[in-house]
Amino acid sequence: MAGRDVDLIKERVGVVDLVRSYLTLMPAGRNFKALCPFHGEKTPSFIVSPERKTWHCFGCGKGGDVIRFVMEYENLEFREALRFLAERAGIEIRSLDPQAEREFGVLYDIHEHATAFYMNELRNTPLPRQYLESRTLTLATMEHFQLGFAPGGETLTMHLTKQGFAIEDIARAGLAGKTTSGLYRDRFQNRIIFPLANHIGKVVAFTGRLWGPAPQGVDLPKYLNSSETPIFSKSKILFGLNKTKNDIARSRTAVLVEGQMDLLLAWQSGVQNVVAVSGTGLTGEHLLRLRRLADTLLVSFDNDEAGTKALDRALDTLSPYDFHVQAIDLKEYKDPGEACERDPAFLARAVEVVEPAFTRLVRRIFTSAIADDVAARKRAVRSLLMKIRRLTSSVEQNEWLRALATASGVPQVTLLTELAELTIGDDGRPSAPPTAEVVPKSSRREIIAARLTVLAFTNRDFFATVRQHITLLPEPYRGFIEQPESEAAALQEMQASLPAGRQGARAGDDPVRIRAEFNELLAQLEIEELIVVQRGLRTKLRVAEASGNDEEVEQIGASFQALSRQLDELRSRS
Repeated sequence: MAGRDVDLIKERVGVVDLVRSYLTLMPAGRNFKALCPFHGEKTPSFIVSPERKTWHCFGCGKGGDVIRFVMEYENLEFREALRFLAERAGIEIRSLDPQAEREFGVLYDIHEHATAFYMNELRNTPLPRQYLESRTLTLATMEHFQLGFAPGGETLTMHLTKQGFAIEDIARAGLAGKTTSGLYRDRFQNRIIFPLANHIGKVVAFTGRLWGPAPQGVDLPKYLNSSETPIFSKSKILFGLNKTKNDIARSRTAVLVEGQMDLLLAWQSGVQNVVAVSGTGLTGEHLLRLRRLADTLLVSFDNDEAGTKALDRALDTLSPYDFHVQAIDLKEYKDPGEACERDPAFLARAVEVVEPAFTRLVRRIFTSAIADDVAARKRAVRSLLMKIRRLTSSVEQNEWLRALATASGVPQVTLLTELAELTIGDDGRPSAPPTAEVVPKSSRREIIAARLTVLAFTNRDFFATVRQHITLLPEPYRGFIEQPESEAAALQEMQASLPAGRQGARAGDDPVRIRAEFNELLAQLEIEELIVVQRGLRTKLRVAEASGNDEEVEQIGASFQALSRQLDELRSRS
């Protein structure tokens, strides 16, 4: 895409309007603020600047323009984000860079035609459709999720070539492959097709479930996914999320299931805030995407030893993302899909009577089998405390400790003591919680300068005053004042919109109080500067005394006393 087209998109798509379509924005002076969607927080640190057409989070450090926001929020590649915004801005896609359009756009078009082809095949092939109906899926559900059927052979490849697509692009889309004889053959053979769509609803890949028996002597996987392509990365796509994300966002809760049929049957039964892993395994990108929509996850595992181990692993995977994880009791059913088939109303009832997943886990672990085994209890307690240690929420930690105390019989105060002593990792070296960040300790002078420069950007008089005293500022704060149009200075200006307590001068704060704070900070910065000079004079005085230079001792002493009086005067006024 040419640079002018990128500029046109940025001009047409206002950053405030775009972000407002995702987040609740609140006025903050000339800017807007919100809770950051990219990390958990209770106090807004996410600032949108309409003047600079940028956004920045002072909590996690992410920021950028409208393109970067869409990339981060929707988990899109650069080209996909441009395409999404171009459509939003009413810019003709064909006006974008032709080479980029061919590389990416044609893949979307191929998948769109393939989806229609597969859907038509399912409508006209009774047996696979009857199989889905035997699983209690309705035609309406099949149509809503665009289910299809791949007869195989070269049927899709021939159909797409007749539509004008090049065989090389069909292969690049991952829908056909060359055989040893040099002919192209469809990737999906005799399979029920489940389309995988990205977060803006465009089909980018497929999962095919084998239908009917495999050819004799051939070992075929029950489920087969598309290969990864420039528009499909399995680590970013969760099956069904494009259809269910609004229900998840409204409830702030996601029901996490394993397979496509589990999701379809759950959705059909009325539990529509559901998402499926689809056998790819949960990735960090999956969880970050879900965390922006929900703060609670509902999971279900078998009521046996394997299910206990799976629940144990799941809590380790989920804990860094600060979800409240609750467990669904499926009773005698092996998975949500079977529960919905046998009793369509069961799952809707089950999600209303969930319990914390950690409570479920500790109750399963502390059975009578280890009740009298002190060593086993000790190992179990330590293992579970390590899980609690990794939690990001202190509220969640407290709940887990209470559950562990109840199940293990170990008093909560004892568990707290043990938890405090868990500072050694498995490798024997000291370790910090995995979510902890290493932040360099700032000097008092830097802390004062940071707050002072933020206030300077809220008031022209403040800015002019700080400019007059610029030599008092350490770097990089001096640079913010000297170059107010720089990107770094822009961040300082945006930071001024943050709530009080987060380095900001909150809109509506008493201007008299703000001015008093500004004057106090400036005085304190002067004091810090004089203290530095005073320390230097003290060092020089000791050197002069050691060398026996009485004249120099007298001169330095006089300067030291004058400086001390100046410091006393400043301190008395502050």
